[in-house]
Amino acid sequence: MKKLYIACLAVFMLAASCKKDITQPTLSSPSGISGFTVNNNTIVLSSANDSVEVAVFKWPALNYNVSTPVTYTLLIDQPADTSGASAWGNALKTTITTDSLNKSWLGTDFNKLCNQLGLTPGVASPVVVRLKADVNQSNGSKSTVPSLTSDVGLTVTTYKVILIYPKLYVAGDFLSPQWTQKDQPGWILASVKSDGVYEGYINFPNASNNFKLCTQLSWNGTNYGWGTSQTTISGSGSAGNCWFGQVAYARVVADVNALTISYTPTSWYIAGAFNNWSTTATPMTFNTSTNVWTATGVTMAAGGTFKFVSNSDWNNQYGLDAKGNLLLGNTSGNITSTKAGTFTVTLDLSQGAGNYAYSLK
Repeated sequence: MKKLYIACLAVFMLAASCKKDITQPTLSSPSGISGFTVNNNTIVLSSANDSVEVAVFKWPALNYNVSTPVTYTLLIDQPADTSGASAWGNALKTTITTDSLNKSWLGTDFNKLCNQLGLTPGVASPVVVRLKADVNQSNGSKSTVPSLTSDVGLTVTTYKVILIYPKLYVAGDFLSPQWTQKDQPGWILASVKSDGVYEGYINFPNASNNFKLCTQLSWNGTNYGWGTSQTTISGSGSAGNCWFGQVAYARVVADVNALTISYTPTSWYIAGAFNNWSTTATPMTFNTSTNVWTATGVTMAAGGTFKFVSNSDWNNQYGLDAKGNLLLGNTSGNITSTKAGTFTVTLDLSQGAGNYAYSLK
């Protein structure tokens, strides 16, 4: 019996000693990320590839020596923002589903994303995409293992999205050639809700401006002219010309159901945190060739907010709606500069309602 006890004790001690010899794996960082790729380093975006996967990023799984969730983040930026003290500070970030090893974008989504960087539509522009890998401790707190990164460069050509709404075309004695309908920026009113209410901005160059609003790019449709006063219109074939007696860049709203028309002369300024929200300190200049308002040498901080204001009237301002589109009125949100710098700021109201745009370059 004593021998049996001693034998059992020996087995127990041997098992205990073996347990002590088991080495627990420890979290360790890989040497880096290799194999981060994109399917195409030159991407030309257009409406033709809106539904096509134009950008597919892939990378290999990383070995941290233990089984642990890895969080991957893609940062998309312009090269000028990838160095210095605030490097990648203005990058657009996309967090990838844990342990996923790829991310793809359809053309329409990648176009929207790259346009947020301020790329010039129609121009091939350099873009840098960074893959960032992080792991957390088992309790969810940040790991002491440093982040790993890998970059790929590509050239992206974005395009400007023009939404097609019902239009009225301007024909008048102040156009060249005179009395010819134009489907061109500056001579369009659009109905965003397709409800017969058309809006746009027209540059009236003369003290006396005669015109009509036409449903077709010819005289074969309905051509709205003078009603019973300057603020009414008529679709009758015998109607006289609409008339606006002022040199002005005016917001024009025509309601073909109520047969009314209104004019609001405007002159645009930028008001924001950079100038203490002054409605007169930073004027914009209208270019009659491009039909765009421009202000140069505008210095803003990263995250600086601003709006476009006309006539020192906060009811006549453009900010942003929830989708990031320009919205008229004091219910609009502020526009934010994504990075610090001195910019040329543009306001383009020439495409008719629903397609107003701005830029910081």
